[in-house]
Amino acid sequence: MIEQIVLHQKDFAIRSRNDNPLTRLGHLEKLESLITENQNEICKALFEDFKKPEVEALMSEVLPLLKELRFAKKNIRKWMKLKRVKTPTLLLGSKSYTHLEPLGSCLIISPWNYPIYLTLSPLVSALAAGNGVTIKPSEYAPHCSRLMHRLLAKTFKSEQLTVIEGGPETTTELLKHPFDHVFFTGSTVVGKVIMRGASEHLARVTLELGGKSPTIVDNSANLHEAAKKIVWAKFFNAGQTCVAPDYLFVQADVHDHFVRLLRQEIENSFGKSPEAKKSSASFARIINRKHTDRLKGLLENALANNISFLTGGEVDLDQNYVAPTLLDKIPPTAEIMGQEIFGPILPIMTFKDLSEVVSFINDNPKPLMIYLYSNSNFNLRVIMRETSSGSLSVNDSLISLMNPHLPFGGVGASGLGSYHGEFGMETFSHKKAVFKQGFAGRIMNRFYPPYDNGKLGLVKAVIRFKI
Repeated sequence: MIEQIVLHQKDFAIRSRNDNPLTRLGHLEKLESLITENQNEICKALFEDFKKPEVEALMSEVLPLLKELRFAKKNIRKWMKLKRVKTPTLLLGSKSYTHLEPLGSCLIISPWNYPIYLTLSPLVSALAAGNGVTIKPSEYAPHCSRLMHRLLAKTFKSEQLTVIEGGPETTTELLKHPFDHVFFTGSTVVGKVIMRGASEHLARVTLELGGKSPTIVDNSANLHEAAKKIVWAKFFNAGQTCVAPDYLFVQADVHDHFVRLLRQEIENSFGKSPEAKKSSASFARIINRKHTDRLKGLLENALANNISFLTGGEVDLDQNYVAPTLLDKIPPTAEIMGQEIFGPILPIMTFKDLSEVVSFINDNPKPLMIYLYSNSNFNLRVIMRETSSGSLSVNDSLISLMNPHLPFGGVGASGLGSYHGEFGMETFSHKKAVFKQGFAGRIMNRFYPPYDNGKLGLVKAVIRFKI
């Protein structure tokens, strides 16, 4: 069955090479209607999967997706045009262009933490590029998976878009087939498996992974604003965000004041008592028991190693609840610093000089995001030039993802390739070089055999005068 789907989608992409922009615009409009007309069902499925508050569901799954769609609709004509590029003097008389053509059949393997947005956002780019698409949603978010399957099957023909549900064995089976591009969002460990599987067919890959994204607060920062933004970004979706602040570096001379602000902001957001936080309608749950157990283990290890709990630490396995937690004075060798947390636990370390932070970041795998809270241009230049990350966000967290003019993607262990806006269109396309020779092309005849001293001198002149 899968083999037939792939072949039909490749045929669809071949026909899409000659698409009028209005055709692709129509595909995007169908997807937009699907989302706008089913917002309530989307929010309900997200709540059933992990008690995501409606505000967070709309903010993180619906709003950015609609913005991505509307940006693509606005720009699809421009992106599909043949683009003229410069031609060197030596090729005088010729013209050069680039042209985006569909790759063929694309496989999107999506995660559970933002099961709607991180499935349909790359789909926007794949449809804009004219591809056939197979989607494999996460089995960890079954209500969202079933909803997308039902809605997309009703809206698109299978030769253009097919949803295949299942677990890891389904992913393994899908990777046996010759997709032209595999787009995966998930962990670094699974990303390596995806890349190996795709290599059997020399498929292109985009890997949107994660890692430990550091947040740095120096003594020039607006501490009140920084505390609000960090608490919101860290505990949004109960910390289950690939670009959530994973750990915090605070300059030593503002540490005590800043942690008080963090604690106060957690109380303002979710309640003062442990009971109030647990019953808060503004705080989501962990996706399943497996991940709740993992986070419980990290907290138990921290407690056993005398790490300071500033607030939180409570766990209810039956409700998949982990309280908003601040851990202070973390040793760099602590277990919690050896893996992406992906939950509502924020470890805090201190630094005196920014060089300590730079060394720590550079001694570890490259993060997907670095957040810097600072009003020092010097510190900004240091972090921008002396560290490597997928993105750098200054004096805010998470929201840079909503700018479709910026590429989003990792580097090294945090990912391979990028998307959003035109970058997504290019990710799901082949950028074909088009060269058109003109009347002056006969100039190159002067370099053809038989060779003689005159032609040798001509080549040397081209080199010497940098023509």
